[in-house]
Amino acid sequence: MKTTPRIDLIAMIEELSEAQHGYFTRAQAHDVGVRDVQLSRATDYGQIRRLDHGIYRVAGAGHDEHADLRIAWLRLDPKRRARERTKSPTIWVSHQTAATLLGLGTFIPPTHQFISTVRKQLRSDALHVQVRPEGLTPDQWVIRDGMAVTSPLQTLIDLDAANTDGGHLGEFLRDAIDTGAIRTQDLNRAELRTPADALLDMAGNGTGR
Repeated sequence: MKTTPRIDLIAMIEELSEAQHGYFTRAQAHDVGVRDVQLSRATDYGQIRRLDHGIYRVAGAGHDEHADLRIAWLRLDPKRRARERTKSPTIWVSHQTAATLLGLGTFIPPTHQFISTVRKQLRSDALHVQVRPEGLTPDQWVIRDGMAVTSPLQTLIDLDAANTDGGHLGEFLRDAIDTGAIRTQDLNRAELRTPADALLDMAGNGTGR
């Protein structure tokens, strides 16, 4: 009967999907014993939706304003589960994408931007991955909406290093200071390309470089 595989599959992926806003990958499903034929049947039944190559979501999981970003994040490391990704991350949302996720400044990222400890084979031009073999230290990243993302201060450092224009950089810093995400004294210990005084001036009057 068709009902048996439907119930079994949902039960098997429940822990995976609940920890990832309803999403799961083909590789993760395989790890808990789900076969491709079961994924196919569940898709036909309308219980899950195939969103991208190897990426699925449980039907009715609800709106996700970061859906495209989360799909990209899962695609970069499809085997690791949510707990592994946030406890010992090797991939971090970064640069303009991090700023957007943190809610600081007004960026429209041209691509989904990440930092990774290893080089990734990219299937899409909508992804940009900067390789840093040494990774990030615990004080350089935080968790936002279930994803590892560079901290506000680290995001500022990365945006500055990427030659972000002064207007956007100043607006980011102004928002970060206003919300307490960055303290002015933090700038003095940060390895910034632009002097702290100049950054504070940008944040104060919005002037560019």
